[in-house]
Amino acid sequence: MERSKAAADTRKIKIILCLRVKGMQCRIVESFFDMLQCILDEQKTPKDYGAGIILYHSEVDLLEKIGRFQECNVSRLSKICGVTKSAITQMTGKLGEKGLIEKYSPPKNKKEKYFRLTEKGLEIRKGHEDYHRQSNAEIQGYLCALGPEQKKVVGEFMEKVKKCTPFCVFNCNCESGCAGKEGQC
Repeated sequence: MERSKAAADTRKIKIILCLRVKGMQCRIVESFFDMLQCILDEQKTPKDYGAGIILYHSEVDLLEKIGRFQECNVSRLSKICGVTKSAITQMTGKLGEKGLIEKYSPPKNKKEKYFRLTEKGLEIRKGHEDYHRQSNAEIQGYLCALGPEQKKVVGEFMEKVKKCTPFCVFNCNCESGCAGKEGQC
């Protein structure tokens, strides 16, 4: 009798632990989805990276590309950004109106039109780089504080998530999950 009571107690403890772990799994995945939503929201929200000009993520991204790749015309920017030429034409027009980029022609080919950053554009590009540098430093500081095994787990989790995409929702099933089913946590 004592053995079966001890076995039953052990089983109850395993079920409780299993439910707690399952609850933690749900919190991790829910937190992950919250993080994805924050990233999406951040990319949709215009910001001032300097010079008092509010820009959307796509505009700052295009500024970054123009600054990084020299002698970019509409066709090249279209390929680099993975968008249509008309989208590039529209965005470069807006960035030009805001005084962030300028068109120029090389001396040997007056027909060709390239883009380069103005002083304001360079200021915004630097502000954007500083913004990312600060965010990256916080993440890097956290990861540096982790032990090798913890880093391995984080890396494996990220790889697993990449393999599971696309996904759109996570339905927590803590109550029905693994209760009463040993070894399934």
